[in-house]
Amino acid sequence: MARKQKKIHHKLVRAMLIQLVLISGVTLLSVYGAAKVVEKVLIKQALEGEAEFYWNHYKDNPTSNLPRTLNLTGYMDKSPHSEPVPKDIAKLPVGYQRLETRDKRPLVHVSEKYGRKLYLVFEEGQVAKLALFFGITPLALVLLIIYLPAWISYYMAKRAVSPVIKLSRKMEKVDADQGFEIDFSDLEQDADAEVDVLLKAFKQYARKVEEYVDREKNFTRYASHELRTPLAVLKGSLALLERQELDQRQQAVVSRMHPMIREMEELLEALLLLSRDQTPEESETPIALDKLVEEQLFQIQKINSHKDIQVLKALDDSLTERVPERLFCICINNLISNAFNYTESGTISVSIKGRDITIEDTGCGIHPAALKRIHEPFYRENRENIKIKGFGLGLSIVYRICEQLGWQLVIESYQGEGTKAILTIPER
Repeated sequence: MARKQKKIHHKLVRAMLIQLVLISGVTLLSVYGAAKVVEKVLIKQALEGEAEFYWNHYKDNPTSNLPRTLNLTGYMDKSPHSEPVPKDIAKLPVGYQRLETRDKRPLVHVSEKYGRKLYLVFEEGQVAKLALFFGITPLALVLLIIYLPAWISYYMAKRAVSPVIKLSRKMEKVDADQGFEIDFSDLEQDADAEVDVLLKAFKQYARKVEEYVDREKNFTRYASHELRTPLAVLKGSLALLERQELDQRQQAVVSRMHPMIREMEELLEALLLLSRDQTPEESETPIALDKLVEEQLFQIQKINSHKDIQVLKALDDSLTERVPERLFCICINNLISNAFNYTESGTISVSIKGRDITIEDTGCGIHPAALKRIHEPFYRENRENIKIKGFGLGLSIVYRICEQLGWQLVIESYQGEGTKAILTIPER
C-alpha cells in the first residue's frame, strides 16, 4: 500500500509548532535557570552578608537584636535575648542549607563565632511569589513578542504556497472521464511566476492528452471497420466454397478455416474492447470453464497433430464462473498455443485444480532475463533465430486481460526444461 503523503499546509503547521515549542522550552529553561541562580547565589550571598554584618555588631554590642523581618528570622543559642532555637533548626550543621522538615522548606544559614551559633532562617515564599509574578509577566511578554513574528511568518509562508495548495485541490477533483479541459481562471489572477509555469504546463499536457485520446478513438473506429471488412469477405468466400463439390481434403481445409476466422473475430472484438478501456460484460449465467479449456485444447491439438507431443489432460474438476467468455478463451488459447509452439516433441499437460488452470510443457523454456519481459508488447526472445512467427502480442494481451478482470497469471520457466503457466480465476 502506498504511503499517504502529508500536505504542504500540514508541514507548515508542524514546522511552526515545532519552532514555537522549541522557543518556549528554551525560554522556560532560561527562567528556571535564573530562578536557581537567584536561589543558589543571590540568596546565599545575602544571608552570608547578613550574618557577617550581625557578627560585626555583636563584637561591639553582644546585646544587639537578632535580625527579624517579614522573611528573615534570626536565632542564637545560649542567648538570653533570643527565642529558643527550634529543635529541627538546632540540629543543622554550619553552612547554607534547606530545611526539609518543614512544609515551606525555608533556607537556613548557620554560622559560628565567639562560641555561639547564629541561625538565619529565610522564608522564601513571599520572595518566590514576587519572583514568580515578576518572572511570568516578562516571560509572557517575551513569548508574545516571539509568537507574533512566528505567526506572521507562518501566515506569509501559507499565503505564498496557497496557490500551489489550491492547484493540488483542483487537480484532485479533476475527472478525466468528463474531459481534459480544466478551468484555472480562479488561480491565474493571483498566480506567482512558478504557479503560472505549472498552470501553462498542465494546460499544454491536457491538450496533448486530449489529442492522443481523440487519435486513439479515431484509430479504433477506423481499425474496427477496416479489419471487419476482410473478415466478412473471407466468411462469404468460405460459404461459397462450401456450396461447391469438394473432395475430402479440400473440405478438411475449409472446415479448419472456420474456427480460425471465428477466432480472429473474437480476438478483434476483444482487442477493440480492451483498447476502449471498457469493462467487459460478464456472462449472465455461470460458464463451465473446464469445457472451454477442453474445446480450445482440442482445436489446437488438431492443428499441431504432426508434432510428436503427448497431451495429458486432468480436467476432472468442474470449474464454473461468470466471466467474459471471449476473453477467457483468448487467454487459454494463447497459453495452450504457446505450449505447442515452443515444444517440438515431449509432453504438454493441461489440468484444473480448484480455481487454478495449469498448462505445463517440456519445451525449450524461457531465459531468466526474457522471463521478466514476456508481458511487454512486441517483445520476443531471440527474434531473429526463432522459427515461430508472430509479433509478441499474445502474452501481453493475456496479461492485460488478467489485469483488467482481476485474474492472476503466474509463469514459471527454466531454459531447456519447459514452462508452466498457472491462470487463477478468483471466486466472486
